[in-house]
Amino acid sequence: MAEEFKKILVVDDEEDIAIETREILERKGFRVFIALESNAALDIFHKEKPEICILDVHMPKSTLDGIKILEEIRRLDKTCYCIMLSRVDEQDKIEAARNLGANRYTLKPIDYPQLLELVNDALKALEKRGERHG
Repeated sequence: MAEEFKKILVVDDEEDIAIETREILERKGFRVFIALESNAALDIFHKEKPEICILDVHMPKSTLDGIKILEEIRRLDKTCYCIMLSRVDEQDKIEAARNLGANRYTLKPIDYPQLLELVNDALKALEKRGERHG
């Protein structure tokens, strides 16, 4: 499936987490882009049009947090599968993300087998909908 749905954007202001996530996903055959702050994230999103975005909710080093990035992504693209990550289980953030169309919300620290499962779920959902970018 990875060859059909190649592009994933990982947005996290913790560089070590972003790099580790990219390495794990690349080993599974995905083309992965990382952004450590919101401006880079939105630039990459415009240019690469990923099918899946993995967004950290809390990004104090960034102009926008993950919720605001999700909001901008949804303005541009309603079909991109978005997985939200957070260290904190905050009901208001979860609700905001869901209201903006986040597909999944999971807590850090990242459990990589679980993340791979979420990415596979995303691929299945995209395949079922028949919606993917070029």
